[in-house]
Parts: sequence; C-alpha cells; structure tokens
Amino acid sequence: MGQVWGWGYGGEGQLGLGSRIKMVSSPHHIPCIEQSTSGKDAPPTVRQGSLNSQVQLSKVTGSYVKEIACGGRHSAFNHGFDLHQDDSTYISLTWTLLDAGAVFTFGWGLYGQCGQGSTTDLLRPTCVSSLSGIQVVGVAAGLWHTVCIAGDGQVYTFGGNQFGQLGTGAEQAETSPKLLDAAILEGKHVKKVSCGARHSTILTDDGQVLSWGWNKYGQLGLGDTIDRSIPALVPIDGCLPINIACGWWHTLMLAETPILEAKRNSFGN
Repeated sequence: MGQVWGWGYGGEGQLGLGSRIKMVSSPHHIPCIEQSTSGKDAPPTVRQGSLNSQVQLSKVTGSYVKEIACGGRHSAFNHGFDLHQDDSTYISLTWTLLDAGAVFTFGWGLYGQCGQGSTTDLLRPTCVSSLSGIQVVGVAAGLWHTVCIAGDGQVYTFGGNQFGQLGTGAEQAETSPKLLDAAILEGKHVKKVSCGARHSTILTDDGQVLSWGWNKYGQLGLGDTIDRSIPALVPIDGCLPINIACGWWHTLMLAETPILEAKRNSFGN
C-alpha cells in the first residue's frame, strides 16, 4: 500500500499527524489506516468522519494512494485500486472505501475546504463521506478550496468561493462537495485539474482547457482580468493540450503541436 509522508508547518493539522505541531523538519509518515486499539490481531480501521469502519486489509493489498494535493493550509489525497487477476475476492469490505477512489482531507477547515459539511479543522486524514460511491480519480487543492474529478469525468468542488473559484456561479462557500453542472461542461469528460490560490483550471478529453475564479493577473487565460464564477473556455489554437498546472497567481499548459502543423512549419509553409 502506498504511504503518505509530510513535513513543514502543521499548525492547522495539514500534516495529518494528529496534532497542531508547527514545525516538522524531516519527512514523517502520515497514518492513513490505523491499527485498532482493541487488540493486535484486530483488523485495521479507516477513519470516516466520526466513524471507524473495519476493513480487511489483507483483502485490499492492491489499494494505493493515487494522488496527493496541498492547499494553503489543508491537504487531500485519493485512493486508487490496482486490481490483479487473482483479486476476485477482495470486495468483502464493511463498506467500499479503498476500492473506489475514496478522498481523504485534513487540515484547516474554515471555509469548508475539507468537504466534511463543517468548518472544523481536521488533524488526521478523514474520508469525505459524501463522495462515497463516487470513484474519484483526481484531486487538486487551492488556498481555500478543493476540486475533485470523478471517474465519469464530472467535477466536484468545495471550500471558499470569494472569487468564484468553485465554479458554481454563486458566491457562497460550500462545505460539502458540489457537482459542477455548468452548461459548458455538458457532455465533457474532464481528465486533469489544477488549482491556483483562488482559481481553477481543467483539461477535457477532447483537448479543451477551461478556467474560472480570480483573474486579477490574467491567470485564467481569457484575454482580460475579469473574475469568472463558472467555467470559461480558454482560446487555444494550433496545439494539443496534454497537461495543465496552476501556480498561486499564474497557469502553465503543456501542449503538443499537431503533426501536420509541425510538418508545414518545417517546410516554411
């Protein structure tokens, strides 16, 4: 099973070590699955909100942490699952946590960026229970918000929304994950996501880049400095986007030049 490690400032619990330790100067293992205190032979437990659900760890040996993300003062990760041919009996879980892309969050919760339906800080990794049953394949975190991509290509956002960074078209924060249902996303399958401090950017399967949120420095790539509260299409010509990355106040795109266009350029046409 993949392990998560953390170091640095942990005053709001963003290191997931169970305390508000303010300085960790070397990598420390973040416990994601805890051994039950009822006995050394008891099965391990996984934290979900205020519940501890027992999981037969020996039957989920193919599970792993797929992605990790750091926000301003909160953190998130999601589990994937590596199904092997002889793993047909692994689905005997008390509830399906590790087999379907569960999302865990921890740290500062003032704006609901941990997605737990509250604004409480979390000192340990805690499962976002409202996403149970939804296979999350990607996660990104901004200063005060979090964005998740589901296996079906849909997008869920939660946290602070002062600049439209949730993309919901509204101004209020969301303490639980909210599905983005903007018309521009209809029929789209999102495959990549990245968050800046107060803006978000996604990449779709058909090579479109969309962005929303704070735009003081033009970080949305829309040719102006106007904030957007719903996803907007970034005009891109002559290249095929393959990845995106947001800095605090800027955005980068990795793209390929179409083969035909490259050939034309090489001949000076």
